Amino acid sequence: MSTEKAQGADDLKIPSSRSADPGGEQPNTRRPARVGGEPIILLDMKKRDDDERQRLQNRRFELEQLERQLGQLPPALQAELNHIKGLLAQGVVDPLFQSVRNTIGSLNPPRVGDHDQGKLPSQQGNAPAPDLTENEKSLAAVFGILELDNLTNPQLKRFTPRISVALGEYTASAALFRNVLAIMLLEATARKIRADQWVAVVRALRAEGVAADDDLLALRTRTALARVDGATDGAPSSAISIDLPDLEEQSDVEIVADNLHAVQALYFASSLEELKLFQVVEKLVELFHIGMLPLGKGKAGDFLYHYWKRSIDRFTEAERRNLYARVFGFPGGDDTATTPNREFDSLWLRFISSVSSYVRQIQVDDLLRARVPAAVSQEQVRKAGRDIAANLSLHGYGIAYFAATELQQQIREIIDLLSDEEVKNAYGARDMWQVVDQVAAMELGGAKNSIRYRTMANSGAIIIRWLANRANLLAGASLVDVIDRRQILNPIPRPVNVKPTVDPTDYDLFNACEQWLAVNGVPDQEVEQYSQPYEAPVITSRPIQIPSIARDVLSAVGVQAGVTNGHRASYGR
Repeated sequence: MSTEKAQGADDLKIPSSRSADPGGEQPNTRRPARVGGEPIILLDMKKRDDDERQRLQNRRFELEQLERQLGQLPPALQAELNHIKGLLAQGVVDPLFQSVRNTIGSLNPPRVGDHDQGKLPSQQGNAPAPDLTENEKSLAAVFGILELDNLTNPQLKRFTPRISVALGEYTASAALFRNVLAIMLLEATARKIRADQWVAVVRALRAEGVAADDDLLALRTRTALARVDGATDGAPSSAISIDLPDLEEQSDVEIVADNLHAVQALYFASSLEELKLFQVVEKLVELFHIGMLPLGKGKAGDFLYHYWKRSIDRFTEAERRNLYARVFGFPGGDDTATTPNREFDSLWLRFISSVSSYVRQIQVDDLLRARVPAAVSQEQVRKAGRDIAANLSLHGYGIAYFAATELQQQIREIIDLLSDEEVKNAYGARDMWQVVDQVAAMELGGAKNSIRYRTMANSGAIIIRWLANRANLLAGASLVDVIDRRQILNPIPRPVNVKPTVDPTDYDLFNACEQWLAVNGVPDQEVEQYSQPYEAPVITSRPIQIPSIARDVLSAVGVQAGVTNGHRASYGR
């Protein structure tokens, strides 16, 4: 151990690029004086544990509410509740950390203890150690490697062998890992870093052939770090976690949950696009620019000015509509510039109709009056959900995720602007939707039905999020019901601060489907027809690359590559 520490100390003296800086800051010490005794905090380790603890608390809340309603839980649910209570009593509940810690402890004892809000044992207490121990570094590195490789499910058969592979990756480049960590801690605010970011930087340097004793290691590390976190181009999207599931673990159809998260935001934005929300703000900017909007110095004026200044960095209306056409097949896009999703409308309506018909069947009052010609089973709902989820997952590749992050931020800013009292007073409106209606009616050729499109935005977002949260359940055959009858017949009160657009229950799904059908005026006969099973279109797991020469030949005869014939329903647009 003493030899290893000595080697680590020598390694820290090697990256000397800062010695040539005018400031003369020397990285020859383990920690700069400016951070003093601040502990090292691994932010991703903390976030994973916080998210898992919140999930367990929400589930415990649901089970306890059900226990109050029923008086006594069934044995299986009672066992689940007891298990959750036991987990919440532990220090760390993240299964990834527990599995990595226990496996590494058996391979390379002693075992590291629990972290506390991202602080490993050496960093806890009133006087944290100046550095992580070697075992803590190896644990953090393996944790980051598995995160970066999206292997975070300890139930997978190859999970434990991959820990050994990850530990070998760290051991083979231990000096580079240690030196990069020291440099990143110098750059970080309050010594807070992410383990997966640390691993990404090391891998980027190793791919470039950078050695641990490189004279310019500090400069190369900062450059690699800027590429990893997006600091070079200022794009906030790349700082958002992307967690794609393992392709090999899916069954016959791949459903990528994060693709559905992106599609959720795009559907929400597309409904507001039809409501003319984006066009209203652009018209307000135009009126503000020519002095026709009576706004003075204030928050609203600041927003309109900066919105105008940043116009070149945002998606144009044509670009947004092309994206909606590619992902959903909505009209308004340029068919020559994109491949529209022609199957979406049919698959969407089939899933919504299947959920609506199934729930109506299990409700006694509706069952007595139902005109459904044949019973809709759980498997029919699962199939319809798998078909639409796979379709959206396929069309959610590419720029969709990054566009979704930008559009959701833009929508938040627009809502803040239109809710501003100065803007509402300028149009004599009581709320932002009256502002939208007023501007659309006076400047944009007429107002749209705001109730319809607002309902479509919310209900569609809930439906797509439900599909994303149950991607694994939909992707393969399972004995678990895709819709829990108990949640439908005995709805449980929603925990505080849990939104249906983030964690929808089966009851939220049913309500969203009913609302969507209602505002679009879909008759019961159509719902009954679409709820019946049919052979789904062929859906690939990923976009298929077609040689450019083949695309040119198809284009010459008026056929777009990758476009299949599909039925388009008349609802929703």
